[in-house]
Amino acid sequence: MPEIVVKGGHGGRIEAKRGQLVEVATIEDTQVCDFFAFNRDNVREAVSPSHTRHMKNSIILKKGDILFSNLRRHMFLIIDDTVGVNDMLSPQCDPERYRLQFNVKGHHRSCRENLAEAMKGYDIPYEYLPEPINLFQPPLVQADGTFGPAVPSPSKAGDTVTLRALMGVIVAVSACPQDISALNKHRPSDLRITVRDA
Repeated sequence: MPEIVVKGGHGGRIEAKRGQLVEVATIEDTQVCDFFAFNRDNVREAVSPSHTRHMKNSIILKKGDILFSNLRRHMFLIIDDTVGVNDMLSPQCDPERYRLQFNVKGHHRSCRENLAEAMKGYDIPYEYLPEPINLFQPPLVQADGTFGPAVPSPSKAGDTVTLRALMGVIVAVSACPQDISALNKHRPSDLRITVRDA
């Protein structure tokens, strides 16, 4: 069973064949996973939160839903989700966000840079890196359409999202390094990613 442990605040990648299960698991409480995936045969095709929202006509993900690619093809089926709280509206953090919104001086790890590191060697320009589906992250949209402040992830140690790959995929994840807002309770922690046969 291929498995990786992604250190809190860092990124990693793993491959899965069509039909295999990909399990994303928290190791400690209150950790968000920025989830990315690419067609193993064409990395220009990636899982797309915007196309998934549009095809579902909803911003809420639930067990039994399909995750669509930017070509509107089926990439994953959600087999199980022990938390049931995920976000498809927020882009990954990047150095500019830390500078502009959090007034961070110097370097701070970010999910965008984690993705770039995880996919190094695949010749994807930094500017064209796709947006994530944020597992275990509460959506921040308010009733009036504005975004509210970040609230802690409700995930507990051992929570999982299990997906069936509907094509050969490269899965890349970032154990979100956000330690300024309450999202990860100011202490990013590790994630375990496992690939197994169905």
